[in-house]
Amino acid sequence: MRSPMKALLLAAPILLLAGCSASDLPEFAAEQTDRDVVADERAIEGIASETTRFVGEVDGVELFLAKSQDDEICLIQLRNGGFESTACSSGGGLGTTLAGGPAIEVGDFRYLEDAENRPGREQISDSVVVIRSGL
Repeated sequence: MRSPMKALLLAAPILLLAGCSASDLPEFAAEQTDRDVVADERAIEGIASETTRFVGEVDGVELFLAKSQDDEICLIQLRNGGFESTACSSGGGLGTTLAGGPAIEVGDFRYLEDAENRPGREQISDSVVVIRSGL
């Protein structure tokens, strides 16, 4: 016998995965330019290199959105032109931090409820937000 609650619990993970994909981020609608290219081979390991897009610089760290070879959303961090880190997520967004610095939200990821109304947020591209105040 199936209960409505059991059906809902089974469907919940599917609904969570049905969010936006990396392809939905507006940065990927623009053609890749020379500024968008990431030259450090370590930074683009597992990345579809034609998808890298420069989105801004924060505290001396260059930030690039990209898609992994598995179509995940990724944020690449370069410091002084060299690889620092890459974070990827198969969902509609991701959250990460700069080494010793602010938090970053990408896509539909939010660290806190009602995040858009909290102080210390700086939108650096259509899909990337820097949070300089505490979480």
